[in-house]
Amino acid sequence: MKAIIPVAGHGTRLEPHTLSLQKCLFPVAGRPVLQHIIDKLINANIIDITLIIGHLGEQVRDFCKIFDNVNFSFIEQTERLGLGHAVQLGLEPINDPVLIVLGDSILELDYFKFISSITSNLGVKKVPDPERFGIVELSNDEVISVIEKPTHPISDLALIGIYFITSQNDLYNGIKHLIDHSITTNNEYQLTDAFSIMINNNHKFTAFEIDNCLDCGIPETVFATNKKILSRGNLNSIDSSAVIENSKLEYCSISKDCVIIDSILHNVIMLPGGRIINQKIEDKIVGLNQIIDN
Repeated sequence: MKAIIPVAGHGTRLEPHTLSLQKCLFPVAGRPVLQHIIDKLINANIIDITLIIGHLGEQVRDFCKIFDNVNFSFIEQTERLGLGHAVQLGLEPINDPVLIVLGDSILELDYFKFISSITSNLGVKKVPDPERFGIVELSNDEVISVIEKPTHPISDLALIGIYFITSQNDLYNGIKHLIDHSITTNNEYQLTDAFSIMINNNHKFTAFEIDNCLDCGIPETVFATNKKILSRGNLNSIDSSAVIENSKLEYCSISKDCVIIDSILHNVIMLPGGRIINQKIEDKIVGLNQIIDN
């Protein structure tokens, strides 16, 4: 089975850091988000992976060289026309299944069970603010409608960025219909609109509830995810090249060539080359080669 991971976005909510680092390569608990995702796919025996790249796409190509025995393909999205358009670039008009995983969340689920469904599966989670998400409506455990960021939500089951589709061809044609007829939502071709077309054409979807969805799309959720993962192990992830003197660290992810002296850090993520001297810092991203010193 093939997996498609769209990672073409600019990651504007994590700027300025994502001006020089692709969002999916942002380090969380010592590893890039994309590495967390790909490791889980490999564990599920999914080794044919198509990445839809765009902004800083060469960084993604270079990073994927660390993986052995994975068949990568890279397709560039040259125009930002929406998630539906990005996904279609990786699809083939064949009846084989496909797994789609967005590149800004770490999802903890039984992948084998998720992709063993006889119907297409949409990963969902109950949320308190459904108007911020794509929402699914169920009837007798079957998805009967999908709505992108509704003003008046009819459900609290939000799509969280993982989709198992039993037929690439059905999804390909659904997105093609959107593009051929210039059907957009918020000026983009949306995956949720393609799902709606598929439902109208009697394609069967079920919802698969996932409790552990570790979002990495905005600073607040990056800090929460970093802390949650590190709390399960050694409390810190520190690259062997980092220099740390007379300092106390807790829930920190420290990249290569960083220097920390006379400081106390709690839930801090440092990109390569950062320097912190004589500071007390909590819940902060220290940028590439950034220096924080009195």
